[in-house]
Amino acid sequence: RTYAIVLQRIKEISHLSEDVSIDYYWTLLGYFNSIRELGSASSLVYGDIVERLGQIQNRDLITKDQKRHLNRIEELTSRISSSEIPAILKKLEANYTFGKTQSLDICLATNMVATGVDISRLGLMFIHGQPKTTAEYIQASSRVGREVPLGPGLIFTLYSSSKPRDKSHYE
Repeated sequence: RTYAIVLQRIKEISHLSEDVSIDYYWTLLGYFNSIRELGSASSLVYGDIVERLGQIQNRDLITKDQKRHLNRIEELTSRISSSEIPAILKKLEANYTFGKTQSLDICLATNMVATGVDISRLGLMFIHGQPKTTAEYIQASSRVGREVPLGPGLIFTLYSSSKPRDKSHYE
């Protein structure tokens, strides 16, 4: 639900003015503590989030030109071959442009993204669960919001009440 509403609102903001630089928040970077958690979220992205976007658009009577579509979704994990990583990083660097865009909508990643990914156009991240160490949280969350003139990075941390570490940090 959170992915869908944020993605839709970013799309709506992009239509306010062509002067508004929405590229910074266009690509949602999802950070996961494990491949298992990422795998279950990946199936949600292709099914539930797309369906939820449709519900939001119908409920809010969103016009056709303001509807957010998820066309470009990638994964940055150890499940992909090392030869594919540079191509995915290039896709992450692709800027959002009005009309036909080549930029990614969502990139789901594990701790692979926490080191060495320095893409200045990323400004939106969801962290799923509290990482095992504070250093890992700092490393992961510092991947977004690197271009201060464009605005602050926006990071959502989604805790699970069924995980003791998440519950402890929330409390």
